[in-house]
Amino acid sequence: MSGDCRSCKSWKECPTPERDWYSYGEIRWCPYQVFFLLKWAEYLRIGIWPTPESTCETPKRTLSKEAQYVNAAIVIAELDYRLGKTGIKGELLASQCKEPDRDKMDYLSDSAKDALYYVSGWARKATNFATWLAVNRYRKYNKVGA
Repeated sequence: MSGDCRSCKSWKECPTPERDWYSYGEIRWCPYQVFFLLKWAEYLRIGIWPTPESTCETPKRTLSKEAQYVNAAIVIAELDYRLGKTGIKGELLASQCKEPDRDKMDYLSDSAKDALYYVSGWARKATNFATWLAVNRYRKYNKVGA
């Protein structure tokens, strides 16, 4: 499978960006996956992992030692913690991801994208949101590291 997120090294070079569905095992916290998680946050909050909408992506059945709601609870708890560090921009991101006319990450506002990129990544960011944002803007406008 060429679009396997488990072997992905960079979300910018993703062969299958913005898929309709990701399994729990594929979550690597790339911006596409965070957008998907925010889109389905209400289901995750009640302990339901969203099912694939298309018939071509069938989830593989595996036995688990945990209840079905555990994976959803783990992911939404981590997502809520990360979003909590972004303040009002995180709330904006969460609300924009649920809007039906914003079905792609490209349609998010710049403020929402700031929060999305902060929330993304395998590990939590060590710096606070304001510092991270200032450093990224400095790099963007001064072409540092390019």
